[in-house]
Amino acid sequence: MLKRSAIIMRSFLVLCFLAGCSAPIRGPAEKTAAVERWGIFELTLRGPEGGNPFLDVELSARFRHQDHVVEAEGFYDGDGVYRVRFMPGTSGVWSYVTESNRPELDGRQGKFTCVKASPGNHGPVRIRNTYYFAYADGSPYYQVGTTCYAWVHQGSEIEEQTLRTLAEAPFNKLRMCVFPKDYVYNKNEPQYYPFEGTPLKDWDFTRFDPAFWRHFEQRVLDLQRLGIEADIILFHPYDRWGFEDMGAENDDRYLRYEVARLAAFRNVWWSFANEYDFMPAKKESDWDRFFNIVKDNDPYNHLRGIHNGRQWYDHTKSWVTHASIQSSDLASGREWRHKYKKPIVYDECRYEGDIPQGWGNITAMQMVRRFWIGTLSGCYVGHGETYLHPEDLLWWAKGGVLRGESPARIAHLKEFMASAPPFEQLEPIGDEKGSYILAKPGEYYLVYFVNPQTITLDLAGERPYRIDGIDPWEMKLEPVGTASPGRYTFSSPRSDYVYRFTPYRPGEKIRPEAKAAASVISGAAPLEVKFSTAGKLKCRWDFGDGTSSTAANPTHTYMRSGQYITTLTVIDDEDLSAGTALMINVLPPVPKNLSRYKTWPGSHSGLVFLWGNDRHSNRIIDSDGKTVRTCQVEARGKAKIGQRSEMELAGGAFLARGVNDDLLSTCKASNQLTIEGVITPDNLDQRGPARIITFSKDTGSRNFTLGQENENLILRLRTPKTGVNALNPQISLCGVKAGEPLHVIVSYYPSNVYCYLNGKTVYSSTDVQGDFSNWEDCYLLFGDEYSGERSWAGQIEGVAIYSRFIGPVEAAHKYALYQQRLTTRN
Repeated sequence: MLKRSAIIMRSFLVLCFLAGCSAPIRGPAEKTAAVERWGIFELTLRGPEGGNPFLDVELSARFRHQDHVVEAEGFYDGDGVYRVRFMPGTSGVWSYVTESNRPELDGRQGKFTCVKASPGNHGPVRIRNTYYFAYADGSPYYQVGTTCYAWVHQGSEIEEQTLRTLAEAPFNKLRMCVFPKDYVYNKNEPQYYPFEGTPLKDWDFTRFDPAFWRHFEQRVLDLQRLGIEADIILFHPYDRWGFEDMGAENDDRYLRYEVARLAAFRNVWWSFANEYDFMPAKKESDWDRFFNIVKDNDPYNHLRGIHNGRQWYDHTKSWVTHASIQSSDLASGREWRHKYKKPIVYDECRYEGDIPQGWGNITAMQMVRRFWIGTLSGCYVGHGETYLHPEDLLWWAKGGVLRGESPARIAHLKEFMASAPPFEQLEPIGDEKGSYILAKPGEYYLVYFVNPQTITLDLAGERPYRIDGIDPWEMKLEPVGTASPGRYTFSSPRSDYVYRFTPYRPGEKIRPEAKAAASVISGAAPLEVKFSTAGKLKCRWDFGDGTSSTAANPTHTYMRSGQYITTLTVIDDEDLSAGTALMINVLPPVPKNLSRYKTWPGSHSGLVFLWGNDRHSNRIIDSDGKTVRTCQVEARGKAKIGQRSEMELAGGAFLARGVNDDLLSTCKASNQLTIEGVITPDNLDQRGPARIITFSKDTGSRNFTLGQENENLILRLRTPKTGVNALNPQISLCGVKAGEPLHVIVSYYPSNVYCYLNGKTVYSSTDVQGDFSNWEDCYLLFGDEYSGERSWAGQIEGVAIYSRFIGPVEAAHKYALYQQRLTTRN
C-alpha cells in the first residue's frame, strides 16, 4: 500500500484546478487544454458586477463528447468573475458552449481533451452490488470514516494540523459541515461566513461571500489530495447565526449555489443534515425537496444521504443512495440492509472519549469492536473522538490531532480487509443475536465473538480449512488449527476475538484438527455434559471449572450455574498442537414443584412488583400467605386505568410507588432480573425507543428499559460493560404487532439474556455481560421516561418484575397460568 505522502506528491499536479483554462473567446479555442478523467475543467469568464449578480445573472454550459451531453451550472465568484466547473467522466475530446441571460457570457465555445486518470485518481465513489461502494473505475472502496464537524472553521493553523493528522490516519471519508457549529466544546467564532453581512444574524442571504466558498472548496481539495471523501453536511441544528432557518427560497438558492461550486469535485458526498429531525423549522417535505434540488442540479450523481437524531428519514426513497445512520445498535445492520436494500453507513455509533455526555465516552476497545461488528454485518462504520482538552480542541468538532487508541486498530482492520476477498463479494450470514459472520462460502469465513458463545458454522466445499485467530486489539494473528468441511461447532476462548477460515492450498501442510462436541451446551444446574472428539490424537480437556481430563470422550457434571469455557487441546505425532473451545451455559436450577402453583403469576419467590389487572390482586404474598407489599401506580398526563384495570398509555405514564428501593437492592444483590408483561402496542411508529417498562432517571441514564423501536421490542440493561445508558449493546429481542396482545418475559442471569414470547423462547444470547454493581437510584415507570420525551402508546397488563432469573420451563408455565387466568376472567 502506498504511503499517503507519496500519493500526495504524485497526484498533486493533476488534482489541482487546471492550468490553461483562461477565458475563452467566441468560436473554437485556439488550442485544446488537457484534463484528466474525473479531474476538473474550469471555465473562467468576465461578466457584470453591478446589481446582484447572484440573482440577476444566469450561466450554464453544455459539454459534449460524441453523443454524450452534460449540463453544468455556473456561479458568480465575485469581482466580475464567473465560473463553470466540469468533471469529465469519459476520455476524448469534449466541446462546450455556454448559455446565459447576459450576452457577454452567452455562446462562449471551446474544446478540451480528457486524458486518462493519474495514479490514485479512481473517480467518484459509486454504489456496487446494492449494498457496497466502489470507485467509478471499479477499484474497491472500503469506507473507513471519521467526523470533524467544524474543522474548516478553525483557522489555518489547526486546519493544517488536521490535514497532517489525516495524512497518517486510516480514514478515507470525513464528515464536515458547511455552516459553522455552535455546540458544547465548540463556541469559537469562525473566520469566514457563507453570506455577506454582519455576525451574528445580519445577513444578506441573496449574496454569497466568495472568500468563504474559496476557503471551503480548498479544504475539500486538500482532502481529495489525501484520498479522502468529503461528506459535506448541508444543514445542521447547532446554530446561533440564523443559517438553520433561512426560509425556503434562501435554502433552495444556497443548495444550487453549493452544487454549482462543488459538484465537479470527485470526492464530494452530499449529507443533507446532521440530525435532521432536530430542526423543527423544516418538515419532511422540505428534506424531500432538498434531495431533489441537489439530484437535479448535480450532473455527476454524487452519493446522497441524511443523518438522523431520534427519528429516521425514509431511506427507501429513490433519491437516497445510502442509509446514513446514527445508532449504536450494530446488531441490526443485517436487518437494515434487507430493509433498505442500500449500503448501510454507521456515520455515528458514539464516540471514543471521556466527555460526560453518554454519546461521547465509549472506550477505544468499544470503538474497535463496533468497526469489526459493522464490517462483519456487511456495513460501514464511522469513527469519532471526544477527549476533553483544556482548549476544547476535540477532534469530533475541530480536528487537530487524534489522541485515542482506536485509529491504529482501525487501520489494522482496513489493511486486514484489503487482504480478504473484495468486500462486495462477502455476505453477512450471522444473526441478530450476537453471531457476526462474513463469508464467501467455500472460500473465506470471518467470525467475530463479542463474548464467548458456541456457534455452528457450515463450511462449504471438500477441502479442509485452515483456522487462524485474530486479536483485534493486539493486532496479532495466530494459528489455531484445522476444520474439516461440513458442520463445525466451536466457541471463542475469550471476548473480542476473530476466527478466520480459509481452505488449504493443494500440497500445503495441514495442521492438526481439534474437533469438540458436547451432548448439551445449555441447561439448568446440575448439568451433565458428555464431551467427545474425533480421531486418535492426544487430548486434554479443560472444563473451565478447575477440573480437566485426558480422556477422548469424558463426561462432566457442572454443579453450579455460570458460563464455562471448555477447551480441547490435541497434539499429533510431530508434537504440533491445535485447540478449540465450547461454551457451556449452566442456568440457575428450575424451581422445584412448579406444578403446585395454580394461579398467575406462579411462584412469588423474588417477586418485587406485581400488576394483576384487578385491584385486589396487586399484592405480593410470601410463602406463609402474608402480604409483603401492595403495588400501586400514579397516573401522569393522559395515562389511565382501563376497564380491565390495565394501564392505558398514550401521552402519559404510570409511576410506581414504594418499590424503587427494593427493586434496586434486591437486583443488585442477585444480579438477576425478570420483566413479565402483556403488552399491546397501538402502532408501529414508535421510536426512541418508546419506553414500555423502564427503571430509569432520564433519557440518558437507566438500570433497564423494555421499549419499542418501530416493529421491534428493545432491551437496554445496565452493567459496567453496557454503560450508564445501557447502549453497549441495545438488544432487539423480537417483533411486535400493532393491536395484538403479546405475553412477554425478558430474563437476565449474568451473561445470559432470554426472551420468551407467549411461552416460547424467541431470543437468547450472551451479548450482555456483567453484573448490576453500577445500578443506581431510579424510578420504575410504565409508558415513558421520568423526564418525559419517550412516550409509548398502548396497553400493559399482567406485569410481574422479579429479582431472579426465569428459565424456559418456568416461562412456559407462567404463560399457561396467564392464559388460564384470562379464560377464568372471561
